[in-house]
Amino acid sequence: MIHISVCVYAFAAVLGALSHIVYFRRGEHHKETLPYLQLFTASIPLSALALAHFLHFTYAQALLRALCIIGSFVCGIWTSMIIYRAFFHRLNRFPGPWPLKLSKFSQLVSSWKLDAFRRSYRQHQKFGNFVRTGPNEISIASPSAATVILGPKSQCHRSPWYEYAIYQDLESLHSTRDYAVHEARRRVWDRGFSVKALRDYEGRVTDYTYELMSKFSLFAGKPIDAAAWFNYYSFDVMGDFAFGKSFNMLQTGSYHYAITWLDSSMTLLGLFTPIAWAIPVGAIAPLIGATFRRFIRFCNAQLDERRVKGSKVPDITSWLLKAAPDVNDVEATKWLHGDARLIIVAGSDTVAIALTHLFYYLALNPAQVDKLRKELEPLMRSDEPFSVRNVQNAKHLNAVIHETLRMHPPVPSGVFRTTPPQGITVDGTFIPGGVNVIVPFYAIGRSEECFAFPNEFIPERWYEQPDLVKEKDAYAPFSLGPYGCIGKQLALMELRTVVSLLVSQFDIRLAEGEDGSKLLDESRDAFTLRMEALEVVFEERGKKV
Repeated sequence: MIHISVCVYAFAAVLGALSHIVYFRRGEHHKETLPYLQLFTASIPLSALALAHFLHFTYAQALLRALCIIGSFVCGIWTSMIIYRAFFHRLNRFPGPWPLKLSKFSQLVSSWKLDAFRRSYRQHQKFGNFVRTGPNEISIASPSAATVILGPKSQCHRSPWYEYAIYQDLESLHSTRDYAVHEARRRVWDRGFSVKALRDYEGRVTDYTYELMSKFSLFAGKPIDAAAWFNYYSFDVMGDFAFGKSFNMLQTGSYHYAITWLDSSMTLLGLFTPIAWAIPVGAIAPLIGATFRRFIRFCNAQLDERRVKGSKVPDITSWLLKAAPDVNDVEATKWLHGDARLIIVAGSDTVAIALTHLFYYLALNPAQVDKLRKELEPLMRSDEPFSVRNVQNAKHLNAVIHETLRMHPPVPSGVFRTTPPQGITVDGTFIPGGVNVIVPFYAIGRSEECFAFPNEFIPERWYEQPDLVKEKDAYAPFSLGPYGCIGKQLALMELRTVVSLLVSQFDIRLAEGEDGSKLLDESRDAFTLRMEALEVVFEERGKKV
């Protein structure tokens, strides 16, 4: 039997190091996650068979030596990578947790807590506005970060994180990195959020709000989970706008099974966000990705049914369908499927998260409720049907909404971008080209450089006390620029409608024993916030017992 010299293992290690220096260190490789995994998996038995055939090892001996050779190659890659990242990387001048400079796997260890936005906030408190949160990643919480990185003049583009979607034909307006494709697709979406379209939606938003109020009247004086009920409301509204029918959660008072699948899917996203290239692996795994695939199939089926049956009233999907009239167009259908899911996820989370936190603060601050009522009562005549247009310019109403979104942005960890080849300068600090950057909305919203008394709920800062807003451009809960949230005005319509009508009819207080700590300290960050319960008592005005 021929023995394999140690030189062979050394050569494999050197080859691994060279592959990192020449190939893996350059460009983007996230799209090849599955091919790399398949190649690595296949190389082990193939190498073992080759050793057994040509060098006459037993199969057990051949397998052991194949593992050693391939292991040496991988060790070479990792050794080169760690040395480069620790001592020679261009981002070494930026402070940050030492393990994250070497690999984001260390963040994966703690990601099971799903508290990324809290961790980000602590990191910025410790290290400052610029924190190295990965080998090639910087989190930037300086005052002009949102404008420079996300604004209309920004040359940054979406980072590789967004391409997790392409593995399941999930590409949508939210996931595409191709600017030209995004612009073309956005023009289609724009029609669904025009002033005329929003007026068509207004009546249904009001109807669902009255349905929510009727449920609160049934439970008047009793504790209810406000987080759950605001989720029921927002998902029912967006189900109507996406599929032409609601999820009927306001009627049943419980989560639709598809929404529980969505929650599991978003949890998967939150767990793997530190190493987003691994999301496709999790998505196809039999156990991990099962609910993810079920939710996809459900949404696809609902969209296909909506496409066949049509709708008597205009909704967001009707505008998307007008741009894809050919039911046999496979590519157009894929876009429709991806965009329908986007309507559900993005449209529902923002509203529910904002409403839950907003009513938490109103329950703590009766003076804010009184101030809202004094402002709204002249604008909401009892002899006329409610119209959100009558209250859309109410200063304190809008201030309460803005203050809630500042303190609790729906995407708390922020969004991901990649700097252009020439790099960017943010508040005097140069960031090289090709670096992944994060704009951490939660950390910026709590920054003393941007807002005075950042941890206090002071709606008046948005109109009566402007000196409390040091950097107005730092406020970007709906993001900014060409990739900004296209549904912003619809979300604001829902928020204004619900707040106006509920405050007018109900007194609000926290249930006995409720202090909001579970909502504030235990809600999970899965890109969007997955809220824990908040027990609130809604009591009809004038009917206190």
